[in-house]
Amino acid sequence: MVSEAEKIQKKTSCEHQAECMKMVQLIVDGQASDEQINQFKLNMDTCLPCEKGYELEKCIKETMQLRLEKKCVPSSLIDCIKQKISTL
Repeated sequence: MVSEAEKIQKKTSCEHQAECMKMVQLIVDGQASDEQINQFKLNMDTCLPCEKGYELEKCIKETMQLRLEKKCVPSSLIDCIKQKISTL
């Protein structure tokens, strides 16, 4: 027997991909509200590009967190960067 979820054909193109990818970034970065997350999940259930985009971004973030080494930055470098930013 086929479930209702399996009967749904997912879209192969997204009409509002730019907005969806912005939402993906908010979700992956932990900055989306519960309402935004729920809304995106509903969309992702029917949109293959959104599902794939979310999975890719999530994998990238997880990989970076595991592979990158956090190191202290010299205060002189921080001061130099701040100075250059303030002149922009």
